[in-house]
Amino acid sequence: MDVQRLAGIAATLFGELGAAGPLTVRELPDGLGIRVCRAGVRGGGSIFVAGDESVLFVGSAMDFDAGLAAFRQGRRTPVERFRGGPDRRSAPKAP
Repeated sequence: MDVQRLAGIAATLFGELGAAGPLTVRELPDGLGIRVCRAGVRGGGSIFVAGDESVLFVGSAMDFDAGLAAFRQGRRTPVERFRGGPDRRSAPKAP
């Protein structure tokens, strides 16, 4: 698993949200992918990125275990939700 590549995907998506600030990267168990967290800013939260580059955004109100469970269950956020919509700065809502 290429952690740098996956982290770059999450960084790009956070950029689409207009969120700035430091990122924290954590590898997920069982080689499932990574979680990239950006806290303390508008659009903060976590983006889980799988090895196939599919992603799940979860807002900062959702804890790590709940986000990981949703990711394991196959929930994903369409990448288009990071780019479009009436307010590009709004974070996508978790499924």
